[in-house]
Amino acid sequence: MSRVSRSGRGRLTPYLFVLPAILYLGALLAYPVVVNVITSFQQLTAINLLSGDAAWVGLDNYRAALHDPLAVSAAEHSVAYTAAAVVVQMSLALGLALLYSRTFPGARSLRSLYLIGYAIPVVVSAQVFRWMLDGRTGFVNWVLQSLHLQDSHAPVYWLADTRTALPAVIAVQVWLGVPFTMIALNAGLMVIPQDLYEAASIDGAGPLARFRYVTWPHLRPTFFTVTILTVIFCFKSFDLVWIATQGGPAGASEILPTLAYRLVFQQFQFGEGSAVLNVVFLVLLALSTVYLWALHREDKTQ
Repeated sequence: MSRVSRSGRGRLTPYLFVLPAILYLGALLAYPVVVNVITSFQQLTAINLLSGDAAWVGLDNYRAALHDPLAVSAAEHSVAYTAAAVVVQMSLALGLALLYSRTFPGARSLRSLYLIGYAIPVVVSAQVFRWMLDGRTGFVNWVLQSLHLQDSHAPVYWLADTRTALPAVIAVQVWLGVPFTMIALNAGLMVIPQDLYEAASIDGAGPLARFRYVTWPHLRPTFFTVTILTVIFCFKSFDLVWIATQGGPAGASEILPTLAYRLVFQQFQFGEGSAVLNVVFLVLLALSTVYLWALHREDKTQ
């Protein structure tokens, strides 16, 4: 009996060690998610927030979000924001990773410089770009006017124009994300055996052929994994858009995270705001599942 009890305690011991972490994650992650899901099924406003007399409305908040033109527009902007940022970011990062995978004077120093932008907090970067893109005193307009590419009497208000606000924020997102993506892809390039390139060169393969038949097959799992991770980062982006434009002007750069924030903390529509947040959560959960599957697949291929 004592041996059985000791073996039982032995099996239980590892779980006791991770129990504090489980409780910590449960309190900080699981509990808010559960509360948010419950709130999305209630008519919770600033009036009944403290009284707790919120009526149960079922899926009405989700229906209201689906029929809300602002929510539909925010969803379209989120898809466009994510798609454009990911395509441009991955393309630039791949090109830079291929460039800096070669050995030339100053390659390591230049590669390290790209990490400076990634090391700066997003809040600081957003404020800096907000100044740089200012229509009157911005650095971007000053450069364009100095090069005679813009009329000084007709400056472009990048973040205050409905036509340029979203593309401008996408450009900032790309600038913020390229360093990390480039380093991740460069790490994938470093593990490709150089013997394969030498053999391909002996066989007469040119740069494009070496990339197609040597680089890409080995880099593809890493590229796919980094792409999914980049999609997650872009889709959940809030701080950059909120600091730069707050979803404006006239909702031109409104995305789902900023819309949810506006509904909850400015309009006090907690139910509908929670419904929008749950949609974002489900999308991120699906993307995270794909990301974990890609990681598992990459480990198996290696």
